[in-house]
Amino acid sequence: MDEYYTAIRRLPGFLRRPLEEVPPRQAQTVHEIHLRSGRPVVLTCADGQFCLPGQGGPTLTHAQLQECFYSLCDHSVHSYEQQLARGFITLPGGHRVGVAGLFRLQGQAMMGLSAVTSLNIRVARTVTSELPASLRDHILGPFRGLVLVGPPGSGKTTLLRGVSALLSRAGKKVSVVDERMEIWPCGTSGFAAPVPLHCDVLSGCDKQEGILSALRSLGPQVILCDELGDAEDFSAVCAGSKGGVSFVCTVHGDAVEAVEQRFCATREQLAKSFSCIGLLAGASHPGVIKQVCWL
Repeated sequence: MDEYYTAIRRLPGFLRRPLEEVPPRQAQTVHEIHLRSGRPVVLTCADGQFCLPGQGGPTLTHAQLQECFYSLCDHSVHSYEQQLARGFITLPGGHRVGVAGLFRLQGQAMMGLSAVTSLNIRVARTVTSELPASLRDHILGPFRGLVLVGPPGSGKTTLLRGVSALLSRAGKKVSVVDERMEIWPCGTSGFAAPVPLHCDVLSGCDKQEGILSALRSLGPQVILCDELGDAEDFSAVCAGSKGGVSFVCTVHGDAVEAVEQRFCATREQLAKSFSCIGLLAGASHPGVIKQVCWL
């Protein structure tokens, strides 16, 4: 079954049913489902966007959107409070739901939601593309680190999942800091998919704390992190690199300069922790690396 159908499984029947009626060939191309208060449901594919017909009216009412939100939370919003404070929840299978609305603030920190105005379901798909041969051979030997850079929807997370499996098959001990629980989704009943043999996963754990925890207690040769965001994340990577651990990380962007700006680091500083940067092709070719920049 295509991942699209698992992504919509928790939606209430009034919306799930018309979504299930999308032609299978078209459903396989959907990578985002946008639910917005007072507006039609919009599905995003590689070749554009289209509105969902036959959803019981031309727009999604505010009350219907709240019902969708509670249903996606499995009617237990408090179970997702930590994720919601960061603006998302993760569904079984690694599908991420971005949340916008009226947030309750305590100082500068988001403490919760008073009302939801938008939900964006990102369908997590398995990327079958492989790393370029030169890059694959590089990370299977001793290496400092690799950064995968691409815009939203370019397949960074699922490519990272494939890299963790590749490294594990090569016998390397891997720790995955899975803050958003998308790389190897895990619940109280276990993992949603089989995890590689030599791979330990820190699910729902802050990246900086997760890196330190892995270094202290798991003895990894390689640590994987999704969506490094700032100079503090980079500092945690630098600390691990000094201990002889290699890193494979992803960053939002479309150029090497985006990594420099996000980490407030020069090319020379990046080269101390990373040996190369892989630039992804984008949403039209998810999981495909178009260029490798050696540092």
